[in-house]
Amino acid sequence: MKAKEVILLILIVAAGIFFYHIQTGKIPVNVYFDDGIFFSLNEYIYEDIQEIEPPLPSEVQIINSHGDIEIQGTKNEKITVSFRKKIWRKNEEEAKKVDNLLRMIINQDDQRLIISTNRNEFRKKNFETFFTVFVPEKMAAKLKNSYGLVKVSNLTNTDIINHHGKIIASNINGNITINNSYNDIEVENIQSDCQIDSHHSKVSVYHVKGDAQISHRYGKINLENISQEVTVEGSHTAVYGQNIGGPVRIESSYEKISLFNVGQTFIRGNHCLVEVDSSKGLDIKDNYSKVRVKNIQGDLFIDGKNLGIFGKTIIGNKISISSSNKDVVLNDFSGKTTIFLSHGDIFLTPFPLTQSIEVKNKYSNIKFYWPSGNTYYVEARSKQGDIHWGLPYEMNFLEENAFSILKAFDEEKDKPSIFLSTTYGSIRIEE
Repeated sequence: MKAKEVILLILIVAAGIFFYHIQTGKIPVNVYFDDGIFFSLNEYIYEDIQEIEPPLPSEVQIINSHGDIEIQGTKNEKITVSFRKKIWRKNEEEAKKVDNLLRMIINQDDQRLIISTNRNEFRKKNFETFFTVFVPEKMAAKLKNSYGLVKVSNLTNTDIINHHGKIIASNINGNITINNSYNDIEVENIQSDCQIDSHHSKVSVYHVKGDAQISHRYGKINLENISQEVTVEGSHTAVYGQNIGGPVRIESSYEKISLFNVGQTFIRGNHCLVEVDSSKGLDIKDNYSKVRVKNIQGDLFIDGKNLGIFGKTIIGNKISISSSNKDVVLNDFSGKTTIFLSHGDIFLTPFPLTQSIEVKNKYSNIKFYWPSGNTYYVEARSKQGDIHWGLPYEMNFLEENAFSILKAFDEEKDKPSIFLSTTYGSIRIEE
């Protein structure tokens, strides 16, 4: 096979894969391919309007495809439906024939009102359908759409499925459940719980009085003013959250997690940069990145490898840190502190001690800044390394079996103490 033929074959295969991914939705575009590409056709728009009088069921369902759904709750007791049709044909005569055949279908029983179209009856489509619906605000809604916008407001319990479409929801007096992909979600003012399943999208959730539960892949999540618990199960998902009253549980990978003013927080990351400012406790597992935390009023647990850690203003009962290959810096902290580190340096500046501090290092240095105006029993041990004592107090120093050992002040029962240990590194204790 000649080189040109090989190149042509590669291009044909690549084009086939490209159009396959477009049609299956793996590559999102706004043009669909029901009847091929129709750039040479003309666009015609028609509209039908229908009113539905009481008595009405408690739930409305709208089923659509390739178009938009907009539904709004009002004080009115009747339902008004606008059905708009956008049709592409060579001339108006052909478009009018489609308009006469393309219709909305309304079925009603005691439980629900179902609004849909007869789209599936058409072999040749090349049209889009749009619903604008006004319903009594006490109604619940179930909406199913694809390749278009879904916008809802002023309803009760709402369930939305919109594959390859954007979703905007506001002022929902109940729960909301959302499932979509490849387009953004905007949710605001939910009076109860919010549940979202989305991928390849940006998700924004504001002012939720219940819990928020989100499953997400490849994109970004913004969370603000959530009253209760937040759960994020993500992959390749960046998360930003602030003003969350309940517990926060986040799982993600390869993207930044940034939180401000949140409740007790649990983070499970993989290659995630984590930043938390103002939390009621933190439990973090991560690797191959950095963790920066400050203003923590509660226990702090950080576990990882190749994880750089910086913490400031931490007041809790327990502080536990385990990492490797990168530095650990803690400033202005208080609580029973345990640190295990290898191949990285430690810099510690504690508040006056309320509980003991224990540090065990391998192949790393320790720099400890003494809390001013207080004395605590301290013991420092370094194997194959030096110990520097920079305080104006007496201390005892000895060398034993390749260890340098320093002890100062008297060990007292029920009084906090300091234990620092490393191998192949130095320890410096300074004012």
